Amino acid sequence: MRPPAPGQYRRTLLERLGVRRIPAGLRMILRNMERKPLRTTLTIGGTAAAVAIVVMGNFFRDAIDHIVDTTFHLAMRSDVNVWMTEPVDALARLQLARLPGVTAVEPVRSVAVRMAYGHRSERVGVQGVAADAQLLRVIDVQGRLSAVPDSGLLLTDRLADKLGARVGDVVRVEVLEGRQRTLQLPVRATVREMMGLNAYVQRDVLNQWLQEGDVASQFDVSLEPGSEARFLEATKALPRVAGAFSKATLLRNMQDVSARNVRIMSTILTLFAAVIAVGVVYNNARIALAERTWELASLRVLGFTRGEVSALLLGELAIGIALALPLGMGMGWGLVHLLVELLKNDQFLFPVVISARTYAWAGLCVVAAGVASALVVRRQIDRLDMVGALKTRE
Repeated sequence: MRPPAPGQYRRTLLERLGVRRIPAGLRMILRNMERKPLRTTLTIGGTAAAVAIVVMGNFFRDAIDHIVDTTFHLAMRSDVNVWMTEPVDALARLQLARLPGVTAVEPVRSVAVRMAYGHRSERVGVQGVAADAQLLRVIDVQGRLSAVPDSGLLLTDRLADKLGARVGDVVRVEVLEGRQRTLQLPVRATVREMMGLNAYVQRDVLNQWLQEGDVASQFDVSLEPGSEARFLEATKALPRVAGAFSKATLLRNMQDVSARNVRIMSTILTLFAAVIAVGVVYNNARIALAERTWELASLRVLGFTRGEVSALLLGELAIGIALALPLGMGMGWGLVHLLVELLKNDQFLFPVVISARTYAWAGLCVVAAGVASALVVRRQIDRLDMVGALKTRE
């Protein structure tokens, strides 16, 4: 039933490190934080967890933006892809070049194959592209151009891993369309792409392997701005055209769907993080206020202003949030890497891309939650009953 014993104060960590000129108010804040290391650690850790959750929630927006930019602007540089019902002579590109608005046409040969190495096999498509292709390029996850070798295959790293093949190995390729045959082809290089189990080769080399002459199964077309509708209408009159799809339409649909899903997930996680931040900061401040009511009332009687008294209590919250921000950003970076590793599969790889905007938004959300909590506590400090707080409890 006795009142608590006075705290045992000692020099702060900064003072022990040689920093001497510390303002009295800051010294009082630091000493009180060091007196209760467990509470201080839990407060900083909880606030950092809120920052990490916001970073993780907004990471998907950055990743999808990177995927869209890499896939639709760096790799797929054509405006329309025209698919043929069967492989046709590559000179058909001259007929496409005469259609309205066409500025460039590149033929591509696609072949369905079963690729095997040892006892492992995968059914994939081999893309035959031009050696100097400009409308369909192979771009890795870092946004760098990967050159297609002039002989042999370029495989994605996931396909090579599934087959157990490495650069220099010879894989067995069973052609599943046209005149079926089995080829023994070398792996010349690998590339880390974001989507699919893909294999690439130069188109003339592929046609040479298949002994089919100079043929193509699809054409990548670049158009003048505003001419897409006229071009698509004109393709309907061409023979052996199976279909054509617009990159702009595909991109728009993808952005609409992804934007909606990412917005919902980001909002939920941001609200969740804000609740955590408010709960940690506000509860810690309320507990500190309940424990130090007598002390704060004494300081008010001694002549401290409301602002100075509030600074002693809320200064701990400010320092805790300041320490939690970089820690939480580091935790968010780690969570993103863990999440990407868990989501990784054969067909898709999320790139680890976290923009400065995401870090700034995470910090802003947590600071706003902390300021809101501090304002509520500050109001309670201003309404402190000094007479009731200073009464001696029997």
